[in-house]
Amino acid sequence: MTIEITPPHPSAHQAGRTAPIPKQPDTDTKQAQKVGLRHRYFLQIADLVTLSASASIGAVVLSLISAQRAGALGVRSVIIATLAMAVALHLHGLYRRPASRLRPSEWWRPAVIARCLPTAALLALAVDALLLRGGRMTLTAAVAMVLPAIILVPLGRRLVVRMFDPTVTRILVVGTGPISDRLTSRLRRCPDTFVVGHVDDDAPAGAQALGSLTDLPALCEAHNIDRVIVGFPNASDMAVLEALRGLQGRVPVSEIPRYFELHNWRSEAEELHGLTLMHLPTASLGPGARAAKRIIDVVAASLALVVLSPAMLLVALAIKLDSRGPVFFRQERMGRAGRPFQIFKFRSMTADAWQQRHTVAALNESDGPLFKMENDPRVTRVGAFIRKTSLDEIPQLINVVIGEMSLVGPRPLPTEESDRIDGAALARLDVKPGITGLWQVCGRSQLTYADLQHLDSVYVGSWSLMWDFRIMAKTPQVVFARSGAY
Repeated sequence: MTIEITPPHPSAHQAGRTAPIPKQPDTDTKQAQKVGLRHRYFLQIADLVTLSASASIGAVVLSLISAQRAGALGVRSVIIATLAMAVALHLHGLYRRPASRLRPSEWWRPAVIARCLPTAALLALAVDALLLRGGRMTLTAAVAMVLPAIILVPLGRRLVVRMFDPTVTRILVVGTGPISDRLTSRLRRCPDTFVVGHVDDDAPAGAQALGSLTDLPALCEAHNIDRVIVGFPNASDMAVLEALRGLQGRVPVSEIPRYFELHNWRSEAEELHGLTLMHLPTASLGPGARAAKRIIDVVAASLALVVLSPAMLLVALAIKLDSRGPVFFRQERMGRAGRPFQIFKFRSMTADAWQQRHTVAALNESDGPLFKMENDPRVTRVGAFIRKTSLDEIPQLINVVIGEMSLVGPRPLPTEESDRIDGAALARLDVKPGITGLWQVCGRSQLTYADLQHLDSVYVGSWSLMWDFRIMAKTPQVVFARSGAY
C-alpha cells in the first residue's frame, strides 16, 4: 500500500539523531494558533449574518400571524435578538474547536444550537427591558426571532467553513497491517483529513513507515500532526504506552477499540472503580420501531413517486431512445429473513447484460462475493449517466411502497452474491434492504467486502429513527458529488 509522506521539517533530524521536542511553543504552534483564530472569526461572521436573518424572519412571521403579539418590534429589537443569540453561542462554547473530536460534527447539529435558545431569549428580554425601561419585546417575540437560528446557523457555518476555511486534520497512524490500512483508506475518503503516514516497530514487508514508536514525538513535531490514531500496532502494549506518554498531551490521541466490530455510535464509556469499560448497546428493532419506520417509508416513498414522476418519464424515454430493451430492469434480490424479491431499477445496461456476466467476471474490481467494475462495457450511454446520478435507483420506491424494501437499510444484493455472504454481514438479513444506507454515504463502490460486513452489522446493531434521518439527510450530498458511483 502506498503511503503519502510529506517531507519532514529540516530541523526534525540532525546527523541521524531524533530532534528534541521544544519546551516552549515554536513557530508551528503559533501558526496553528493563528489558524484557530481565523477559524473563529469566520464562524463569528457567518453567525452574525445568519442570526440577523433569523431575527428578521422571526419578526416578519410574527407580525403576519399577530400584529398585537409582534408589538413594536423594529430594527432595535432585531439587533438585540441577534447580539443576544451571538452571546449565547459564546457562552455555550460554540467557538471553541473541540480537540477531543476528530470531526466536530456537533457544531453543525440543530440540537446543539437549540440548547442556546433559552439563554438567548432571556438575554434579549433583559437587554430590551434595560435599554427601553420596561421593554417592548415579549417572550413570544424573543423566541420567534431566535427560533429560525436552529436551521440557519448550521447551514451558514457549513457554507462558510467549506468555502473559506476548509480545515484539514493531519493524522499520523500508529500501526501497520490490515486494520491500519482499512483506517487509512477510510480517512483518505474524507476531504477534511490527511494521513501523513504510519509509525510502527517491526513493520511488515512492503509497509512504509515514517519511523519507529520511539520517533513518535519528534515525528508529530516535524510533520505538524493534529491527531494520532492508534490502530493495532505490532509493538508491545508497553512500548505503545511509553510512546504515547512521550507526546505529553501535545497532540490529541484516538484509539480504535480492540473489538471495534462490536461497537457502534451508541456505544458508551463506563467507569468501574477507575477502570474504563465500553458498553455494547443492544439493537432497538422492536415492533413499535418497525411500525414507525414502515409508516415513514410508505408516506415518504409515495410522495417521492408523485414528485419525481416527470423525471421518471424523461429517464424512461431516454432509455428507449438509446438502446433496445425494456425500460425497467428486474432482478431477484435477497430481502429480510432471506426472502427473495424482484427489485425495480431503470435499465442501465444492454438487454443481454445478465447473459454476458461470465465474459466480464474476470474483470471484477471488488473483493469477496461482490462484483463491481468501474468501466463495464455492458453499460449504455444513458446508463452511465443515470448510474452516476443515481437516477436508476428511483423505481425502487415502488419496492418500498410494496413493503419489500425500506428507504434506509443495507444494500440489496443479487441472490447469488447474497448466498455467499458470511460473518458479521449476515446481520443484514435482520432488516429490510434500503435504497440508501451506510454503504451509500460511506464510499459506495469504493468500499471493500470487509467494509460491507462492518457497516451492515453496525447499522443493524445501532438502528434508530434518528440515524435513518441522518443517513437520508447526507444522501443528497453524496449523490450530487457522484463519488464512488458506477
